[in-house]
Amino acid sequence: PGSGRPSTGRMRRSGQPTPSSVEREQAMRDYKLSIEYKHLKQHCPGGVYLVPSFNDLRLFHGVIFVRRGAFTNGIFKFTLQCPPKYNNVGTHPIVSFSSYVYNPHVHPGTG
Repeated sequence: PGSGRPSTGRMRRSGQPTPSSVEREQAMRDYKLSIEYKHLKQHCPGGVYLVPSFNDLRLFHGVIFVRRGAFTNGIFKFTLQCPPKYNNVGTHPIVSFSSYVYNPHVHPGTG
């Protein structure tokens, strides 16, 4: 204390534990996800709505209201799940439609 050197202990002066580097990295990923959501909310395409889950920071519920094209007047519900390591290279969200969506390029059983 008072020497100007960083503490080598695992406790802060307030008595709270110092977060590990893994916890800090996860907190940064969660923060980046919340920034992405804020950006998406402001720039979302018309007819697409996405809200975060109350229970899981990485789970979103969405709905698409189709206004033009082959699926006009279609309403498609979906979930978007971001894995814990989301924002790392090679990790992608998983989108699952709860409404039936016909697409000739997608196998109904395997997606």
